[in-house]
Formats: sequence, C-alpha cells, structure tokens
Amino acid sequence: MADASPAIVRVDPLPESALDAAAAFHAQWAEKVRHAAAQGSEYVVVVMHSAPFDHADWRRAAAHDLARAHPDHCINIVAGSDPGAVGRMVAFLGRSPAITGQYLPLAETGPCESGSDGRLGDDDTEG
Repeated sequence: MADASPAIVRVDPLPESALDAAAAFHAQWAEKVRHAAAQGSEYVVVVMHSAPFDHADWRRAAAHDLARAHPDHCINIVAGSDPGAVGRMVAFLGRSPAITGQYLPLAETGPCESGSDGRLGDDDTEG
C-alpha cells in the first residue's frame, strides 16, 4: 500500500427513502470507493450526509461489503454534517489501522452537558 493518507470519497446527498438511497449509492458511488482503493490508498473514508435510522442497515452492510472486497485496505463510512467532526474522524481513522468495515454516524450536537460545570445529564440539584 503506497499511500498512508486517507482517500476521502464525499457522497452527494442521496434520496430520502432508504431503499432508493441504497440503490443510488451502489449504482453511483461504490465503484468510486473501489477505484480509490485500487489507486493505492491504504485508508478509504466514505463521507455521507446524516440520514434517518432506517438507513443504518444498508450503510453498515455497504461498509462491511466494501471492506471485505478490499481486505488490504481500511474502508469505513462516516456520516455527519459538521466538517470539524468529520475531519477529526477521518484523522482518527487514518491513525487506526485496525478499524475497517465500519459505519460511523457522528453526533450532530455537542456533548449533552447541562451547565457550565460540565456534569452530564439534567440533574439540577446542588452539590
């Protein structure tokens, strides 16, 4: 594997229907992922827009199948709209050679902190 920097395949918005989105991904984007792997990138990160929960199964299956088809590469799918979060995940995956075949939906909001003290949850008690 010649190149240690990740190849990033940014997928355009897909249809709302999970079935239509899966068909569109496989028809238009799966070959681009295969091409990125064939070009020598050790890590291929597919970046998709966030989607409703009913898209998770086909996205997970696509990540598994693409990784199995290219066992000498780390291929993962990341979903999110925050460029900073996506960038951090791409960097993390580039440093994590054991992670492959994963669908990683990113949180669309920050941590669920209730106040400036940094405690999690909605506990409004003192102390």
